[in-house]
Amino acid sequence: MRNLLTTTLFVSTVLFSYGCAEMFGTKSDSITDDIFDQGRQDPTLIIEEVGYAALLPFWTGFDQPTDVFVGYDEMVYVTDANGLHVLDRAGRRASDVIPLNGAVAVVQDRLLNVYVAARKDTIISAVDPNITWNLPAVYKIRNANGAGPVQFVQTMVHPFMDASRAVSTTNLRFRLDRNRADNDELVEITGLTILANNQLLVSRRGPRNVTGAGMAADNTVLVYDAIRNTQGQRTGQMRNLTQIRNLNPNNPTLLSAVGLSDIVSFVAPPQRENMTTSQSFLVSQGAQNTSIPFRVLWVEAVETPDGLEYRSNGQLLNRDTTRADSFLYSEFRFENPTGMAFSADARGHIFVVDAAKDSLFLFQSNGHEGVNPPPGSTLTKAVNVSFGGTGSGPRQFNNPNGVAYFRQVVYVADTGNNRISRFKLNTDFE
Repeated sequence: MRNLLTTTLFVSTVLFSYGCAEMFGTKSDSITDDIFDQGRQDPTLIIEEVGYAALLPFWTGFDQPTDVFVGYDEMVYVTDANGLHVLDRAGRRASDVIPLNGAVAVVQDRLLNVYVAARKDTIISAVDPNITWNLPAVYKIRNANGAGPVQFVQTMVHPFMDASRAVSTTNLRFRLDRNRADNDELVEITGLTILANNQLLVSRRGPRNVTGAGMAADNTVLVYDAIRNTQGQRTGQMRNLTQIRNLNPNNPTLLSAVGLSDIVSFVAPPQRENMTTSQSFLVSQGAQNTSIPFRVLWVEAVETPDGLEYRSNGQLLNRDTTRADSFLYSEFRFENPTGMAFSADARGHIFVVDAAKDSLFLFQSNGHEGVNPPPGSTLTKAVNVSFGGTGSGPRQFNNPNGVAYFRQVVYVADTGNNRISRFKLNTDFE
């Protein structure tokens, strides 16, 4: 009886979500069949307990997926060893893979431009025409969703993408010397996120982290904005506005950038008229050889008479143990956070995947780990719904590296299992 009730509730939810016109057709309607097939709930989950249920089957056909993002066009973007994949929300391929070497992160802006962090083989003739350097880059792509011919609008290559770095031949020859432990080939672009004004934030890490110099440290966040013509119209090109330099690149604090592994803002799909104008963001810190008590940090962007300032969100240190048992700012809560997402709906949830713990964590915007108790519950504390463990089971992971959220569904780039796993709170089926 319990299984029958669960199935009935799930089918009712699907009918409501997709609309009668799309759901009721012939019995052989392939779209209808796909929706039911792609949305099967993990039958092993105990429904009486609040938690995440796997939506089976998981999506396969990837080569070590590194990131996942559900765009403003409601398409699903996945990066892996072969490049960029584009799927619809039923998991069907929307276009051929866009080949990109070393793709690790993807995001889409509100104008439907897609940005991918990857690598680019680059010859710099002024330095040495016989050497090909493999450098980190951000590709700006138009029509990745198949709306028209795919266009590479701009390729921003390190170190040229950093306005703080002089690009004279002498400096380039010095920074690209492969005999140096801090050469620019060792720099990585690790995360991308978009603000409401379509500015692009880029997280970067690398070996050169001298402070107080004209050149920004490798461990930092870069801010990009559109280049406009004399009439104020966008040209399609981006420029580096600034590097956020008060993030300590070497020593863990509440405002640091030690081995950045990802970045996410509080702006996310779907499109809507009123979106937060906050320029605050979250960063995650990897750096496995460093002891870091707080590996996920909330960086507040504050408007002051002197301009925008970036400050730590110290309020998250106020951990109310009467309302939750664990927190975003619990010391050593993470070992190697590799991906984050924010649910830009009324829930305001923060998702973190940890490659070392093979786990998915959920926090509220106040830093409490877990979700509020369901209506009618006698519980007074947040219900912890974080889960994981090493393996290939429906609620296990193997080196997860990316996470996304869209309309109550959580997507995880489960790298070691070569799949995109999807989950939904079992209370959302009711």
